[in-house]
Amino acid sequence: MPPQTQMIDRRESTVRKLIAELFDATDKAVKDALQCVKDHDMQLAQTIIDDDAVINALHHSIEGECVAVIARMQPMAGDLRELLSDIQIAAELERIADYACSMVNNVQQMKQPATAEITDAVLELGGSCRTMLGIVRQAYETRDIQLARDAAAMDNAVDEGEQDIIKQVFAWQKEHPDDFMISTHALWITHSMERIGDRVTNIAERVIYIATSKTVKLN
Repeated sequence: MPPQTQMIDRRESTVRKLIAELFDATDKAVKDALQCVKDHDMQLAQTIIDDDAVINALHHSIEGECVAVIARMQPMAGDLRELLSDIQIAAELERIADYACSMVNNVQQMKQPATAEITDAVLELGGSCRTMLGIVRQAYETRDIQLARDAAAMDNAVDEGEQDIIKQVFAWQKEHPDDFMISTHALWITHSMERIGDRVTNIAERVIYIATSKTVKLN
């Protein structure tokens, strides 16, 4: 193996390790955000917001490593495709973590939590988003096209779950017109999770591009 190829392989291995760390940190942010929604935990909310700086730093490290390889080593088509996709995947993960922060920002602004029924539905939706994230991570690590498609296919259920919660919130709002801010924040939390599903779908598309060199549109 030529020395340049060995160097590219080592740098790509470093990038994959950093992306694994970013997957871990992002999933933890979403998990903790859901716990924050459940417990209305203001201290946990602030911890999630503070820890977002670590996720941002990981994102920038991955981007920097990829750009360095592209600029200095001029990788061939397959390696270049992977590096460019890694930059995009890291950006999608960073945005997912931002949505976790958005969720807890809304919790911080709620004087009291939503009803148990709405909260349970939100937590169930969040669990689906975390499942999607776990599947797409496995797809990325194994370059498994079918797993990538499986993860993206779950986004339909996430969209439907969001619509169901919207109906629940509106029905509750009719009976509690003075508590419209609780409804507003509950809807924003729900929308953040719908956007997480969209970002996971984008990652799935990048996995397929890495594996096949074909650009696909899932869902």
